[in-house]
Amino acid sequence: MDKKIDILIVDDHPLALFGFKEMFGREPDLNIVATVTDGKTAVETASTLKPDIVILDVIMPGMDGIETARRIKSLLPRTAILMLSCDSSENNIRRIMELDVNGFISKTAGAQEMIQAVRSIHAGHEYYGADTARLIERIRCSRNIQDSIFTPRELDVVLLSCQGLQYKEIADRLGIKDQTVGTIKKNIFKKLGINNSVELVLYALRNNLISL
Repeated sequence: MDKKIDILIVDDHPLALFGFKEMFGREPDLNIVATVTDGKTAVETASTLKPDIVILDVIMPGMDGIETARRIKSLLPRTAILMLSCDSSENNIRRIMELDVNGFISKTAGAQEMIQAVRSIHAGHEYYGADTARLIERIRCSRNIQDSIFTPRELDVVLLSCQGLQYKEIADRLGIKDQTVGTIKKNIFKKLGINNSVELVLYALRNNLISL
């Protein structure tokens, strides 16, 4: 028989832990090696047991799932991490995608999708739930545009301009002079072939740099 997939589950809700035990307990290839309720214990337990996969809740008291994931990955780079959250907002997904993790799934996902996610990640693939697929694609598209067109400072000015901030407000946020903001914005307009901030906002919307 093939080796089972060893799983560490990290969630501060007892009912969620019970659900995982029931869900995975029926699968012959899945083995829960431990369940813990906080980030600090998760790091210690992962370091000792070296599981194949850590299923990690994003929102926890004390050390949250984001920091916990960073620490586990630094200690165990081969351990796959599946982030778990009720929050599928763009901001939360962006934070998760900045980590070197293997996927994300919503807590609203059904048992079969959760099992599929674990097996997919163990096979070397990344997994993002069906409900976030379009959002992931949009984020990646915007990243490609950012990387290929704008310098980091230009991107800061683009995003702050799209929030409706004026030159002085942008300068104060970035710790630079008003005139510098003007020069950067002029270069952005020239680069994009546009003439004003309204066109800049429309460009940012079309290319998924911002959302309504």
